[in-house]
Amino acid sequence: MYYEYQHEQNLIVMTAEMELGFSTSTGMLTLLRRPNQANILNIGSVGMSVDVQLADGWVSETHFPRYLSHHGREVNGVTELTINIGLGFLRISDTLQITGTLIRRSVAVTNSGGNEARMHWVRLSWPYARVGSYSEARFEAPSNSFRPRLDIAAVSKLRRGTLPGQAIAPAIRRGRLFENAPDRGPGLLALHSTSESDNLLCWYWSRDQSAWPDIDGNDLGLTVGHELEIAGWLAPDATLSGGTQYCMLVQGNWYDAMHAFHNTWPVLGVRSVPDVPDWVCAANIFETHVGLWGGFAQFTQELARLHELGFDTINLMPIWRYNNLSSKPWDMNWQAAGSPYAIEDFEQLEPTLGTEAEFKALVDQAHALGMRVLCDLVVQGCSRTARYVQERPGWFCRDERGRLVSSHGWNDTYSFDWANPEVQDFYVDWTTRFAQTYQIDGWRVDAPHRKEPNWDRRLERMAASTSFGVLTIVERMRQALRQINPQAALLCELYGPLFPTNHDFAYDYLAHLMFFHAGLGVLSPYELGEWLEDHFLALPKGAIRVCFTETHDTRDVNPIADAVRGSRLARLLMIGMVGCGFVPMLWTGQEVGQEAWIKQVFSIRANYPILRHGKQLFNVMPCDVPSVWSVLRVWHEERLAVVLNMGPHRRTATLSMPVDRMQMAEGEYHLFDLVREQVLEYAGRRSWRRDDLLNLTLILEPFDSLMLHIRPGSPPDPAAAKAEPAAAPPTTTRRKKA
Repeated sequence: MYYEYQHEQNLIVMTAEMELGFSTSTGMLTLLRRPNQANILNIGSVGMSVDVQLADGWVSETHFPRYLSHHGREVNGVTELTINIGLGFLRISDTLQITGTLIRRSVAVTNSGGNEARMHWVRLSWPYARVGSYSEARFEAPSNSFRPRLDIAAVSKLRRGTLPGQAIAPAIRRGRLFENAPDRGPGLLALHSTSESDNLLCWYWSRDQSAWPDIDGNDLGLTVGHELEIAGWLAPDATLSGGTQYCMLVQGNWYDAMHAFHNTWPVLGVRSVPDVPDWVCAANIFETHVGLWGGFAQFTQELARLHELGFDTINLMPIWRYNNLSSKPWDMNWQAAGSPYAIEDFEQLEPTLGTEAEFKALVDQAHALGMRVLCDLVVQGCSRTARYVQERPGWFCRDERGRLVSSHGWNDTYSFDWANPEVQDFYVDWTTRFAQTYQIDGWRVDAPHRKEPNWDRRLERMAASTSFGVLTIVERMRQALRQINPQAALLCELYGPLFPTNHDFAYDYLAHLMFFHAGLGVLSPYELGEWLEDHFLALPKGAIRVCFTETHDTRDVNPIADAVRGSRLARLLMIGMVGCGFVPMLWTGQEVGQEAWIKQVFSIRANYPILRHGKQLFNVMPCDVPSVWSVLRVWHEERLAVVLNMGPHRRTATLSMPVDRMQMAEGEYHLFDLVREQVLEYAGRRSWRRDDLLNLTLILEPFDSLMLHIRPGSPPDPAAAKAEPAAAPPTTTRRKKA
């Protein structure tokens, strides 16, 4: 049951758990609160809650909004309210469906004028919000580059279109404040307070269009919302709509709010694929381009060496004929040699790499060694000089003037329209034939994220539909691939919640960047723990993530990564990633000079399933040295603590293990360091009583890494300190997919 009434110049809609208010003058949101609580919107000033961008700019910059009408109803316990707003010649229907304290918000825009318009973005906002007092209010943007637990005093000084410094968002890349949702992030923005038990969460979900999270401050509050890419030609009397914004009020502390958010994914139908092959979670990936070795035949000779180090999965960059400017095997000189992603012909292997028989021999040799081969799948487009430009002109995206366009900054390619059924059929057919011919084990799907709209006037569908047309390609392709090889897998280059629903595992560039910023002292180790905890809860349950210290892209995304190759810092970061449960990936050349260490790390992962399946507990082991960071892993009766000294000084540090939370029984314990392969010893002591672990003293070297396997009982005699690894639990206890 809901009630509505007018108060002054506001329409108030009240349900059992919340109140919403709208201006009867402008139709904009003016009120959001729990019954009889303080309003959390329009703190300090009144803002726009909905706006539209046409070809010549945001309409609110030249026109005032006008309230037109509203209507409400209740269906099966859901209160639905639509506010109709006039903005210039546009009619905007802002619809909110309220269930408890969850709001599902969508928008439709109708052209009430006499001329066609080109619409690109719709901005849905919760204007100038704040939860709690100014001094205690906090802002969060999980799975983005923002630091956790930011004071509203700092963030509310930001203005739309400006970029903050490292004090607020240390890992900003390529001039974008946020990751677009839901392909590169969940789009989650949140406000809470250190003293009040309420949280405002706002996020975005759609399988049709992407959106960019959006904030705008006024020094007292912060507008949070999204810019939805509802792009298309809007003829007179036509309507465009799409995408869903969610808003939720959650009682409790911030951790309660994140768990509540995590639990919304299955409610929205967002679940990780249920049939991920077992090998995926245990993979150790080696990424390379065979041109760096001289070609297929030469790289085949390296497989036994890589297998001996523990690599079991090879990821090959594109191997098809491309716009090769050097006529030699690709050597990573992107300017002189060209980009292997600018493919000329998907049906031909790059001739400088070798023959079809040599590539088949490479795959066969990998399989003989028990290794798997993934190939890069380039879906973005093709070279500007490819035959498809002339043969298949309808496959490509075009700008508003009908010209072919490039996407993702790849100026040597033209962009395919992923929503084109012919493009979808081509990729499904080609990837199936290729996988069947060469018996590869899957694909790394390269850059399947939001791209520029296709403004081709001949299309009957929305211009923005090209972006998520890739989902049809991937889902059909995966189904066909699994019929050929039930153990085949798809690795996604992106890391948002959209892709665990159709890929087996995914890159995690953001975690890579945040680990590096912690290692370089830009982000505190404690902040890293908070960020990671939020990050794992922001993703759908069961999402498997790949992390790395280098890839072929770090030269651009994070150049310092290549500079610290082989250093104590690089090793520390990889131990931290493995310790958190990420699947490790190394870029070609990283193994040189580190063979013994890499072999050891991979051996630890193989022998201790807790590192692959155990629950992660961040910041639960307080330490008196700020540079020391830890994550605790728990799996059944097994416990493992990963401890990193992220500082350049030798330290004596005291940690407190949460023995009650770990449900450790009374008795004696010893700690076996898996990195050093020896029992931990301090001041002649080699074992601790349960409560003694509440004050565990360690000596840590600069950029030192420990993996402490917590074992009951007294340690073995020092002469036999290199104990056998703990036996893996029965396979019936293996982690289940959501």
